[in-house]
Order: sequence, then C-alpha cells, then structure tokens
Amino acid sequence: MEATEPENNEFLAEETLITVVPNFAHDALRFVTGNFGPFEPQTPTDVPLWLACLLRKRRMCTVEPPAWLKADALAAAGDAEAADAEAFSALPPHYEEIAALLLEAAPEDIEEKCGHATVVAVRSALEDVSARRVAKIREGMLAVAKQAFHDETTYSVKMNNVAAMEVASIREQLRLSLDSFYEARPRAAAARDKRKAAAPAADAEPAK
Repeated sequence: MEATEPENNEFLAEETLITVVPNFAHDALRFVTGNFGPFEPQTPTDVPLWLACLLRKRRMCTVEPPAWLKADALAAAGDAEAADAEAFSALPPHYEEIAALLLEAAPEDIEEKCGHATVVAVRSALEDVSARRVAKIREGMLAVAKQAFHDETTYSVKMNNVAAMEVASIREQLRLSLDSFYEARPRAAAARDKRKAAAPAADAEPAK
C-alpha cells in the first residue's frame, strides 16, 4: 500500500535528532542512517526521534525537549505570527509531527521541562500557533486567486518557513483553486474587452 503524504512526513520527522538522557550503558548503536551513542547513564546524547520515543516508552531514558517546544518559545512564536501578516516564524519543517510524537511518548518530560502547566497547555499553545499560520496561508491563497481572476500572472507564491504538514494541507486545495480561476480568466478577459469596446473613446467628440 502506498504511503500517504502525512505518513511520509511523519517518517521524515522521525529522523530529527533529539537529545536524550539514558539511564543505561551500551556501546554505540549502528544503523543505516548513522551511528548513535555510546550510551552512558546521565550523559546526554543525540539520537533520531524514533529511537528517542522507543527508549522513552521502555523507560530507558528521559527526553530533553527541543527549545522551540518550551512555553516561552511557543508564546513568542504565537506573538510573531500575530504581529506579521505575511512572514512565518522559523519553526522546524516538521514541528507538528515532532511535537505529536514527543507528546505521545514523553508527555511527562514535556510537561516538566518545557514550563507548561499541563500537556493540554502544550497542545493548546501548538494549536494557537498552527491556527495563526493556517490563517495566513489561506490569505495567501486568496491573494493568488484574486490575481488569477484579474488576469494577473502568478509566477510564484513566497511562503518561507511553511511547515511540511501545512503545505500538505493546502496543496490540493490550492491546485483546484488555481485551476478554477485560470479557467475563469478567459471569460473575465472577454467580458472586460467587451466593456472596453462598448465604452466611448477618450478623444471622441461629444454629440451635439
């Protein structure tokens, strides 16, 4: 069965390096994507997210949450999204997938080390940031649609720092919207030409 885009995004997110603090000793682990370790008790080390989640679920480590997931950082990101109607704050490309996986595997660590009162508060802060970003994306799509309707060629849409899941959520809708508006453009252009043809010339003499 072919993987869906959200599944592909989660797979890519799982390769993100996360710092863990192991409570066991072990030689370096060797994988196709690289070697990780060695592991020493209470000595932080970086491992892929999928391995961090696996070790945490087995209670073999604690997780050090990324800086952007902390309460003050998410609050700042939310403020930045609200303050600038066009720019997107610089969050990781897979921030939503990373947060979801960490909240599932290590909710206690996120709650304790990120400055959030509860896991619910973490989710709420993430949803607030995401909602603000999605609103700006929709505004950008509307601007493209208006350009297409008014027969203005759209060569590109600049959306720096838009996350992978956000792109996936709008890709099909944007494609359909553009198709619809580009199909309507010839009709709009014909109507505009007809109005111009019917309008009196600027240098025409007024009727006596």
